[in-house]
Amino acid sequence: MNNPAAVSGDPAEMTRKTGERIQSEILRRLADVKQTVAADRMGVSESTVSRLHEDIAKVSQLLAAVELKVADADSMVVDRSELDALESMAFKYLELRRRLKRKDDGEIDL
Repeated sequence: MNNPAAVSGDPAEMTRKTGERIQSEILRRLADVKQTVAADRMGVSESTVSRLHEDIAKVSQLLAAVELKVADADSMVVDRSELDALESMAFKYLELRRRLKRKDDGEIDL
């Protein structure tokens, strides 16, 4: 996993900024879904969800500190090695297509 602290040099500052982004995403999604729906899905009262607002900042900072991210349920998350493998295969495929096209066009491939 990428280490944001390695880029900035200040792990506490990067954790704070990442935590703020996570908090912002949680609050945005909560506004989209509505507290009543979230409460119903959690099996709690709406006032319980409202009280949880106080803890969102702390939990967001914790998620950032342990290098976890928040993603939409329909998102696909892949790790760096999977992405690297996909890029490598795509490059090889495109290179082969380029060579085959040049061969079909009568060019000599060195």
